[in-house]
Amino acid sequence: MIKFLLLPLKNITVLILLVVPYLVKAQLSDENILSLNNRLKFGNHLFNERDYLRAMNEFREYLKKEDSDTIRFKLSESLYHIGRYKESAESFKGLFFNSSLSEEARLAFYKSNFMLNEFGKFRQLILHDNYQSEKYGREINRLGFISHLLDYSILPDSNNFFSAFEDSSKSDIRKFYLSKKYPEYKNPTTAALLSAILPGLGKIYTNNISDGITSLIATGLLTYLSINNFQNDHQFRGWLFAGLAAFSYAGNIYGSAASAQIYNAGIRFNFESEVKTYFEKRNYLLPPVLFSEK
Repeated sequence: MIKFLLLPLKNITVLILLVVPYLVKAQLSDENILSLNNRLKFGNHLFNERDYLRAMNEFREYLKKEDSDTIRFKLSESLYHIGRYKESAESFKGLFFNSSLSEEARLAFYKSNFMLNEFGKFRQLILHDNYQSEKYGREINRLGFISHLLDYSILPDSNNFFSAFEDSSKSDIRKFYLSKKYPEYKNPTTAALLSAILPGLGKIYTNNISDGITSLIATGLLTYLSINNFQNDHQFRGWLFAGLAAFSYAGNIYGSAASAQIYNAGIRFNFESEVKTYFEKRNYLLPPVLFSEK
C-alpha cells in the first residue's frame, strides 16, 4: 500500500522538477522581450517601416524610464505622419531648449504648423522670434513663400520669392508663380453677356462646348416652334413655346455665368493639387533629419 502511494509522489516530484525550470525560463524570456532595449529596437523597427501608430506606443514606454532627444523627436515625428499636426507641433516645442535636436525640432515645428493649412496664421508664426531657427531660417522662410501659392493671399515680389529657392527648382517655381498671378480664369459677366447675344456662346467660352451647343439648339428650336405656331394662328401653343424659349434663354444666361465660376474653381483646384503634389514629393524642399543610433 505504501509503495503504491509513493509511486505517484515520485512522478509528481519528477514532473515538478521538469516543469518549474521551463516556467522560470519562459518568464525570464518574456521579461527579456519586454526589456527597455528590446522595446526601443522594436519601436525603431516600426518607425522605419512607417508603422507610426505602434511605434509611438513603444517610444512612450521607453521614455517613461529613459530620456532621449532622438526618441522624443521620433515620437513627435510619428504624430506628424499620422496627421496629428497640432500635437506634433506641441511635442516638437518640448525639444526647443537644451536638446541636441533643437534646430531640427524648430524646423519640424514649422512644418507641422504649415500642414494645418492655416497659412495666414503660419506666416505670422514665422515672425515669432522665440521659435525661429538659426540653422534652418532659410528653409522656414521658404515654407512661408510656398504658403502664398496655396491660399488667396497676394504674392510677394517676384525677386524675393524666387531667391528663396534653389536654381534646380526655379523653373518649376516660376511656372507656379505665374500661374497663380495670371490664372486663366473665365469672366462670369463675359460668359453671361455672350449667352445673351447668342444662346450657348457663354458656355462655349467656358469650354463647356457640348452644353453650349445643346443650349443653342434647344433655345433656337423653342423659338422656331413659337413663331411657327403664331404664324399658323395657334395662339396657345405659340405662347407656350414662347414661354419655354424665354425660360431657356434666361436659364442659359444664368447657367453660363455659373459655368464660368465652376471653370474657375476647377482651375484653382487643379493648381493647388499640382502645387501640393510637387512639394509633397520633394518633402517641401526640406532637408532630412539624421538620427543617432537611438
